Amino acid sequence: MNYNLVNILEQLSTIHFEEIEGNFTIQELWEWMLFDQENSVLNKELQIHQPSGVPVKGRNSEIDKNITITGDYYCFTYVDHQPAYHLQKVKSPDDLANLLLSKGGVTNMFTTVMVPVVNGKIIPVVKKEDLTQIESELISEIQQLINCFDDSTFNELAKKGYSCLVKYKELGLSQQKTYDTVHFIEQIYQALDLEAKSDLADEFLDYISGYIGNKKHWIWDNKL
Repeated sequence: MNYNLVNILEQLSTIHFEEIEGNFTIQELWEWMLFDQENSVLNKELQIHQPSGVPVKGRNSEIDKNITITGDYYCFTYVDHQPAYHLQKVKSPDDLANLLLSKGGVTNMFTTVMVPVVNGKIIPVVKKEDLTQIESELISEIQQLINCFDDSTFNELAKKGYSCLVKYKELGLSQQKTYDTVHFIEQIYQALDLEAKSDLADEFLDYISGYIGNKKHWIWDNKL
């Protein structure tokens, strides 16, 4: 599908980002935004530094209100220290979740702002910072399990998730920290309307919190 670029930039410009202590303007986004290969014709006015790939001179033109971009799933990323504005196309909501939860995603200290765009609409997500190494490893392992999900694997993956969580308890991660980390993952899948994968993450949360009838499935002795 094709989506109106101005409409997407307008949605971004209405959000107040604590990370930048304000809002992006539509003109600022248009002046500096780098587009993916499929929409690369929009980059012809930019002067791009090689080999970093970051624009060092923005567009001088006013944005054409009729410009459209192709693709249903995008991620807007802003990195303050370069600075770099990027609208990256991906193939599916699953790819968006993987991008957001990757080590370069919303947990990365250098990623200032990261916002998914689904079917031309901005989807707010929570940014998580100051993760410990063990919390980052837990995110990676739980995400790998959830990525294996299909309609026939729920019970098998639930068992593997249980074992994974027990391991992190034994490594010293507290009940609350474990819950908060897995809840963060669940929120990403929920925001992207990946309901079945969000349900699997919810199953893991039940094991952590004790919100499940069979106490044999409690990992900690007490409920949260």
